[in-house]
Amino acid sequence: MHKKSKFGLELIDSEEKTHRVQDVFSSVAANYDLMNDLMSLGSHRLWKQRFYQVVKLTNSDVLLDIASGTGDIALHFARVNKGIHLTCLDPNKKMLDLAKDRFIDSGILENINFITQPIESFVKDNSFTCATIAFGFRNFTNQKKSLKNIYTSLKVGGKIVIMDFKSPSNSIIKEIYEKYTDFVIPRIGKYIAGDENSYKYLSDSIKTYLKPEELSDLMKEINFQNVTHETLAGDIVTIHKGYKI
Repeated sequence: MHKKSKFGLELIDSEEKTHRVQDVFSSVAANYDLMNDLMSLGSHRLWKQRFYQVVKLTNSDVLLDIASGTGDIALHFARVNKGIHLTCLDPNKKMLDLAKDRFIDSGILENINFITQPIESFVKDNSFTCATIAFGFRNFTNQKKSLKNIYTSLKVGGKIVIMDFKSPSNSIIKEIYEKYTDFVIPRIGKYIAGDENSYKYLSDSIKTYLKPEELSDLMKEINFQNVTHETLAGDIVTIHKGYKI
């Protein structure tokens, strides 16, 4: 029987979750970007614009983009910040191969690294000025260890920025939102991506994810300082930020 941690997380065998998550993203990789547009009705583009504003990179930054997926966010940073050094990290080879293709098609290859590895086993001491995670943190096998590894990998003064989903605070909106994620999204996945079960998992992962205050507390426990979070319009997405000081 699965248990809950003090942060409200469902505790399942780490190997089981690793296989489950990788199976999901391997299955949906080819249709991932199209599905994002359909599932969010295009809203994910607005969320990402705010994410870019909060991250606020400079050309001299050394960025670790974690759970890079198909690389849309990483590619944006590489296009806007021409001198950036960028590492795209993702445990799923199919997703990361799509990211590589995107960078090749864009002609951006200098100072770009692609590493197929989970953040739970990745540490590079005092190497990065910023770490970003967009809609991937809730899928990590061990969220506390992941934050520890990120903290160790950041330079002093470096920052972490995490964007992910949350349950709406309003009970009526929450009920509508859960019906949408439970029933509508899996059906979109069935007809567009040919995979209903994977999108059921993605829906379930939102329900078991940390509340915004719980993630802030976990970040502080790891020793991140000046931890803040904001809820975006619609009350279903938050952005957390913290610093290694």
